[in-house]
Amino acid sequence: MTKMNRPLSPHLQIHKPLLTMVFSITHRISAIVFFVSLIPIGLWISSIYLNEGIFNLINIVLNSSAVKILILLWLAFVNHFILNEIKHLIWSQVKVMELNQVYPFSYMILSLNFFIVCLVGVKII
Repeated sequence: MTKMNRPLSPHLQIHKPLLTMVFSITHRISAIVFFVSLIPIGLWISSIYLNEGIFNLINIVLNSSAVKILILLWLAFVNHFILNEIKHLIWSQVKVMELNQVYPFSYMILSLNFFIVCLVGVKII
């Protein structure tokens, strides 16, 4: 019996990236970013009650330009997560599930996310 040098299963590198696949991967990444970010947000809010000096120091850091850009990136992740969850709620009603509807709906979500981040970005920066 001869041994063939073939991979056991296909790898992601041989697949063309599809919008639905990219949305699935980024949705998981954005969920991790969102839930990990709850810790510093909770610490920031609790610093109001603990010590006014710590709260003022955190506010000085939050008002720097680099942190404002990070906040906009965080907002893009959170919006992506929330808008994808809304899409999943709509899908659970068995709506917008045809392939010719999924792509325009996904592009609408990307556009809405971009619009929200730009709108908030004008206010923050």
